[in-house]
Amino acid sequence: MKRGRSKVVIDVSLSLDGFVAGPGDDSDHPLGGRGGEHIFDWYFSGDRAYKGTMFKPTAENLPVVEEAFGRMGAMLTGRRTYEITGGWGGEHPVKAIPVVILTHQPPASPPKGRSKLVFVTDGIESAVSKARALAKGMDVGIGGASAAQQALKAGLVDEIHLHIAPILLGDGVRLFEHLGDEAIRLKFVDGIQTEDAVHLRYSVRGTIAEGRTWT
Repeated sequence: MKRGRSKVVIDVSLSLDGFVAGPGDDSDHPLGGRGGEHIFDWYFSGDRAYKGTMFKPTAENLPVVEEAFGRMGAMLTGRRTYEITGGWGGEHPVKAIPVVILTHQPPASPPKGRSKLVFVTDGIESAVSKARALAKGMDVGIGGASAAQQALKAGLVDEIHLHIAPILLGDGVRLFEHLGDEAIRLKFVDGIQTEDAVHLRYSVRGTIAEGRTWT
């Protein structure tokens, strides 16, 4: 892959009604109640593990997984996601890439593993800058609603990749809220429809109110 400027990409699975987890998500129920775990069925509905990972996509969903693994160089997320996942045991499931975690207070004893975990206390712009440096020209993926909302509001997101599961949760952690006072314009890039999910990609153009674009 040719490496240049890292793109910042919100890359999330969610329900058709816009929730990235059901209600009551915690370390015992990482994706909450009401069947929140089913937003990730597309990752696990096949019968063969992808390159020794935990993921088992079907042939229809395999190109999406391959593309993500090929371009991702670092992840950025919030402290809540870190806590719910137990810090991924020190090894993020996507290639053990480094992870930048937004937090007010770094944990005393983060897990040790192949992933470099970097805790940032001085805001989303600093977090994105550090994640880009760690990505070394590859993309920065944002997971978790709070980090995604902060990055969008600050105008730091290049693309949004949505993996929409055929389920209506009705309640839980909503992805698109707390985005500020201006509507955000997107441009459709491409999409793939499968039985387990609809995969959509958009580029972020800017806000309608000011007519500006973000690069």
